[in-house]
Amino acid sequence: MLMTTIPGTQLTVSSLCLGTASIGSAINEQDSFRLLDHFCDLGGSFLDTSLNYADWQCSVPSISEKTIGKWLKQRKGGRPIVVGTKGACATPERFFRLSRAEIIHDLHSSQRNLQLDCIDLFWLHRDDPGVPVASIMDVLHEQVEAGSIRYFACSNWTLDRIVEAQNYAASKGKPGFCASQILWSLAKPNEARLQDKTLVAMDERTLAFHRRTGMAVVPYSSQAGGFFSGRFGPDAVGVGGKTAAVLRDYGNAENFARLARVREVAARLNETPAAVALAYLFAHPFAVFPIIGASKPEQLTDSCRAGELRLDAETARYIEQGESDNS
Repeated sequence: MLMTTIPGTQLTVSSLCLGTASIGSAINEQDSFRLLDHFCDLGGSFLDTSLNYADWQCSVPSISEKTIGKWLKQRKGGRPIVVGTKGACATPERFFRLSRAEIIHDLHSSQRNLQLDCIDLFWLHRDDPGVPVASIMDVLHEQVEAGSIRYFACSNWTLDRIVEAQNYAASKGKPGFCASQILWSLAKPNEARLQDKTLVAMDERTLAFHRRTGMAVVPYSSQAGGFFSGRFGPDAVGVGGKTAAVLRDYGNAENFARLARVREVAARLNETPAAVALAYLFAHPFAVFPIIGASKPEQLTDSCRAGELRLDAETARYIEQGESDNS
């Protein structure tokens, strides 16, 4: 798997990031350790977790972080692992939690869970537009100076708030967010149907910002729920379960056309459609680290085929738009 340095940092990580929302919960500890080991064997070194993974389905709070912490403790040798975890997480009592006390509480909790004195990459899980960016950035800079975190980033922040935060940090001569984590894949989401209205999806304005600044993107749902795996198509009607959920979020004519072109390119390259769809994200002129998910080693192996796969600009344009420079 290719390694890339996150711009503005000294964090050199695998081009694919493993999402760990199911680690320790839906996937038991023993199988979680095996999956994490397998990711490393495939060249992976970048993990994404959160203080609240997966409190909605497990009686043990922060089970993902705690499982990763145990795994890191018993791991011996190999490439260094970079763990990104999210704080300022929603709780049943309070959704937006961006006061100084709440940020620090979540950060220190994550340090204990992960058994790390310093968090490599600390994400703010959500934004609260009612809180001035100055107070938020001041807390993050304070924690960097205290040695509790190395770098910080934002998840589900709108472009306007990101720009405001970056400008404030620059005015103080200090670093801003090193990356943004948003909803982004080759598949265009049916945004009106998305159940969580606090999610922020990639749009043309945001894309232009990243092209202009080079700020990294770490997209979640980068596989569009498996839309490009071959299990979904325009004829998959009257079905329930995960298929219904994926088609609710991504079932539209534009995506089905992209799926057909992905299959065409995959056949030509002797690659899987899922790997080609992920590789499309790497074709952008800024650093992208797609978050992938898997519950079984074979699923992880398939996704990690994209770790070294790169598409030329013409192929990426064809997949997205159905046209190329030669059309």
